[in-house]
Amino acid sequence: MPISQTDQLFKLIKSLTKSEKRNFTIYAKRISSSDELKFIQLFEFIDKQKILNDKIILNGIADIEKSQLSNLKRHLYTQIMTSLRMIHIKKNSSIQVREYYDFAKILYGKGLYLQSLKIVKKAQDLARKNGYDIMLLTLIEFRKLIEARHITRTGAFANNELTALADQNIDQVSVMIKLSNLRLMIHGEYIKYGHVKDQQGFQRVEEYFYNHLPEFDEDSLGFISKSYLYQSYVWLYYIQLDFSRCYEAAVKWVNASKDFPQGIDRDPDLFMRGYHYMLTSVYNVAMYSAGNHSKYLTHLEEIEAFRKKNYNRFNDNSKIISFMYVHHGRLNRYFLTGEFKEGVKVLPRTIKRINRYRPKLDDHRILVFYFKIAWMYFGNNQPDMTIQYLNKITNQHIENLRADLQGYSRLLFLMAHYDLENYDIMDYVYKRVKRFYDNYQEKNAVQESVLLFFKKVISLPVSDHQKHLSILQAELLRLKDDPFEIRPFLYLNFPAWVEAKLSNIPMATIIKQNLLQPS
Repeated sequence: MPISQTDQLFKLIKSLTKSEKRNFTIYAKRISSSDELKFIQLFEFIDKQKILNDKIILNGIADIEKSQLSNLKRHLYTQIMTSLRMIHIKKNSSIQVREYYDFAKILYGKGLYLQSLKIVKKAQDLARKNGYDIMLLTLIEFRKLIEARHITRTGAFANNELTALADQNIDQVSVMIKLSNLRLMIHGEYIKYGHVKDQQGFQRVEEYFYNHLPEFDEDSLGFISKSYLYQSYVWLYYIQLDFSRCYEAAVKWVNASKDFPQGIDRDPDLFMRGYHYMLTSVYNVAMYSAGNHSKYLTHLEEIEAFRKKNYNRFNDNSKIISFMYVHHGRLNRYFLTGEFKEGVKVLPRTIKRINRYRPKLDDHRILVFYFKIAWMYFGNNQPDMTIQYLNKITNQHIENLRADLQGYSRLLFLMAHYDLENYDIMDYVYKRVKRFYDNYQEKNAVQESVLLFFKKVISLPVSDHQKHLSILQAELLRLKDDPFEIRPFLYLNFPAWVEAKLSNIPMATIIKQNLLQPS
């Protein structure tokens, strides 16, 4: 295994649970003689360190020479992975299928082809049961090799069965790979172009999608193929800002998992991701149209219950995924219902989890959380705390990292200073925000309207602000009817903020009142 970098080895060891460390120590001492225990010394030394580099290792372990270190790290990494495989083989059916295949290959190499055939059939049954179509095709081909080269006494029936299975599996795998490609390509379209901005963009992505959609019989698709198909539709509708149909596709995604429980057991992350897009779609529909939020609360309760029931058997990655999706869902619930005061009370738990998982969270995820936290404080009439968390976003100097989020953060920055009545510095703040948009951001009509409002009021007496707030309100109401201007209203509830300023009542009250109105 070509791993000798200290940093990668350090991260691997720090990711181990107590039971995994104990298992490794037992395994390593069992397979090693006393002369080969240097890699265990290295393991125990690294486990105790908070920071690490090669110099610290060489100074801390007297018996290790500099010339030995690279090979020793590589050996230690390999042995840790081997011990982890032994633990996880009982938890992961795909690892078990591969082990059976490895055993079958070894037995065949020793001339024990009947035993090999027996093991490969066992692997084949397990692969079919769990929907591993690509692995199943490999196993079928290996069985065909054995049947073609040896007298197995299985007769012509087995040969006909194998060829029929192979033909069927080839068709299934072909469709699955094409759907997997489609899922990846449509996601790539989002990365490249973002959401559609006009009818031309809507039509372009629609044609792109259906030109790459393979022919298939949906009823005959396996679980993995169905999940690829529904994920592809989720991305298509998400890009097109059609969140109603996005929700319908996400429901099909989740239901496909429920219809194949083995899929949930082996990949709970995929199941939770489907729920995340169900929640996101329902939230976007309700936020934009002030629709019924009860469906959102129902789905949030469902994913919360799934997380609680299965948390103890989640691996580290699933725990992080469940944290992100459930905590996003919780925060969005308070945005949807206007219960900012209750939302602020749960923020410490979210912040604690962010800090716990920070080494394994990418900057994008952290910035999204900071933006939601800033908006929660803003909705609770705490603009000073809003600014504190917005600074965590705007002070990031990572090129091309969520320019959209950076832009909306700066608009919220303006709004927070306005709420604090920092009129003496508004001109300076406005110019900084305007400079950002001029250099980095392709402004939409909503952003331009909000920026124009601040440009006008910074030089006017406060008594004149109401007039321009009314103008902004009318413009926002006009833009809200444009299907391609949905997105800004999902980031920041500009209409509720403006109405709150005009009515001189809390924004939370405005949102709660709108919630009671029929959609």
